[in-house]
Amino acid sequence: MSNSLRELRDEQGADQTLQNLLRALTLNLELRARYRVFEFEASQDGHPETARLFRELRVAEGDQIAELMAGLHSRLGQLDPARSEGIA
Repeated sequence: MSNSLRELRDEQGADQTLQNLLRALTLNLELRARYRVFEFEASQDGHPETARLFRELRVAEGDQIAELMAGLHSRLGQLDPARSEGIA
């Protein structure tokens, strides 16, 4: 199985569920990165409470990313049972 999200997303045999997991993961990764910038900008603009809000959202996004990664790992294991059993 491919290592990059783009390669997984572009594979012909990927079903809609796998596509959705990959899209959700990509969006969450992008959003988490943006929250860091938003937090910095709010702090620079003198809005510590808004900066705290963006920091909390970024942390929550990290939890969602972890869950999506677990779901993706599980889904990929269903597609390649030999790999999930440790057989290369």
